[in-house]
Amino acid sequence: MNEKCTIFVGGEPVGFKTLDMDHIVHSRVYGADKGYYLAKKLGISCDVVIGDFDSSKKPDRDDVILHPVEKDDTDLMLAIKHAFENGASDFQIYGAMGARADHLFGNIQALAYIVSHGGSAVMIGDKDRAMLLPAGRYHLPKRKGYSLSLFSYSEQVGHLFVDGTKYPAADITLTQSFPLAMSNHIESDNGADIAFSSGLLLVIESER
Repeated sequence: MNEKCTIFVGGEPVGFKTLDMDHIVHSRVYGADKGYYLAKKLGISCDVVIGDFDSSKKPDRDDVILHPVEKDDTDLMLAIKHAFENGASDFQIYGAMGARADHLFGNIQALAYIVSHGGSAVMIGDKDRAMLLPAGRYHLPKRKGYSLSLFSYSEQVGHLFVDGTKYPAADITLTQSFPLAMSNHIESDNGADIAFSSGLLLVIESER
């Protein structure tokens, strides 16, 4: 079983330079619905192809895991559940940051599903990255030209400390109802350190 998993979905194009090839070559690669064609365009071979293929042609492969259009799970969720069943815990997701607003919000909820089941995940686009973090301590590398925004995905994120950024924070509380920590950026070449004691933190890095 491979703990690393890469999932391609068909939300928006992604350039080759955006890919984390070290993660990809050591992971099981999924093409979720038309995400299969995104991966193929980038020269990435999919180990698993899954979806209902209501928005794209079913690939000419004998091993496609085909699901009905009328179902509870999105194609991304089908891939996530299949990956969990096969031992995945470290997810990277491409093609999920752009396109429709409802799809983006649903994809962020898919990140919450991964975290709630003990995994870690990041959605990666050409201009944005998003991840959900449970309570703990984290280090973020500096990404030149990128902003750093923090949101409470749970009702509250408690006792939040942020260091290494233009606007540091010491023991603050984030809530769902007010965007207190938007458009910061990492100033230290050593990156930023984030720690909090409760809640679920949505971290978004966007090209400025």
